[in-house]
Amino acid sequence: MMHSLSRLLIPLLLTPALASAAPAQERPELAGNWLVRVAGPRPLTTVLSLDERGGVLTPRAFSWQQTVVPTSATRTDSGLVVALTARGVESALDVAVRGDSLRGSWRAAGQAPRSVSGMRLPRETLAPLTGTAVFDSVVGVLQRHFFDPGYNGADWAGLVAEARGRVAAASSDGEAYAVISGLLRALGTSHLGFTPVVRLAAPPSANTATPPAPAAPAPSVSWQVLSPSMGYLRIASFSPSGAALMPEVMRMDSAFAAMAGLPAIVIDLRGNEGGSVDLAYRLGQHLSARPVPAGYFVVRRGFDSRGMRSAAALDPATIPPLPSDGSVSGAMLTGAVDAAGGAAMLYIGGGIARPYTGRIAILTDQNTGSAAEAVAAILKESRGAVTIGERTAGAMLSAADVMVAPGWRLRYPAMDFRTAAGVRVEGNGVAADVPVPPADRAALLRAAAQALRVPAP
Repeated sequence: MMHSLSRLLIPLLLTPALASAAPAQERPELAGNWLVRVAGPRPLTTVLSLDERGGVLTPRAFSWQQTVVPTSATRTDSGLVVALTARGVESALDVAVRGDSLRGSWRAAGQAPRSVSGMRLPRETLAPLTGTAVFDSVVGVLQRHFFDPGYNGADWAGLVAEARGRVAAASSDGEAYAVISGLLRALGTSHLGFTPVVRLAAPPSANTATPPAPAAPAPSVSWQVLSPSMGYLRIASFSPSGAALMPEVMRMDSAFAAMAGLPAIVIDLRGNEGGSVDLAYRLGQHLSARPVPAGYFVVRRGFDSRGMRSAAALDPATIPPLPSDGSVSGAMLTGAVDAAGGAAMLYIGGGIARPYTGRIAILTDQNTGSAAEAVAAILKESRGAVTIGERTAGAMLSAADVMVAPGWRLRYPAMDFRTAAGVRVEGNGVAADVPVPPADRAALLRAAAQALRVPAP
């Protein structure tokens, strides 16, 4: 499932201090792969690849699902300026390069300038993409494990043959990366991306500095009693798992304890890009007295063994169930579905002495994705929830990660998902029953109160 953007970008483990200033008459060497970190409330880290031929710079960014897209690069006396879009916003990177370090500023439309630091990556950090070894590894994983044997209707064999020839002829990592990314985009599916994972093993020295520890993440679950008639539950992410899960479960339990007597609650999933089933299990327990079918997953084996081209061919009544007690964690989900024969029904609910029985509204926007939009679809079916805001992202598949070469990670969709009624969220999203501009919280809450038949707070 879809993870939040901050967890899928390249981790920055070491940040170099500036090298000694180069002589004024020397033009800095720019070609290569650069680790770039943009500071700020939403830090952004990516790898920028620069090719230079005949004095012309060609920039490319190695980023998750083309979050960062350079359009041009211009050399300056001290470094370069790169025009790009980042997270859909027009931006400019203006940096000075000294040796193998860079430093400067990031300017985006409507935002204050942000500081930038970075370093040229040693050649051994990332396996070279030129040649076909890494390309063949990517293709091999998808041919074995991509959930859909029909590759979402694409001419997979033809696409691979054409792309392989272009990768074999590529003269730089950036050029080869563009070809591989284009091949993945041609499949037209979510949860599919090829990104670097940079791990610098060299110990700190006079030329390096250990970055400060990251700030503790904000809680995923928060709540507020808005009035005697309506409560508000905010779930910013379903990503917490492992040791981070229990504090969020406790917050969710406290929220429902505080709102137990209210006739209606609003669940805010705006901007929630998904995560795992772990926290969603607990939400389901609070909203249903007994386990109810929520939706089913199908892995490649389920398609192949049944000779299916679509999960719509399955009769939901014949699909074996997964345990409803939360014992199958998000990390175990794909294995459990495979062990069940390649298809399995997820059940939610039960396990809470007094679940919440009042009316429910769900706030959504176009960034409500993956597990979050699955929750919205499931609660519409199982609890009659009304959705308010915008249609969700339409990006609901379950993903897996694999390292395909030193420094390179492939994320691919390993399972298809349908609701218990057979509705496919991927590519469609969940429509808003009451369309409202998603940024207007007051208007959303007024619309929710009207839909839930309670006084507006």
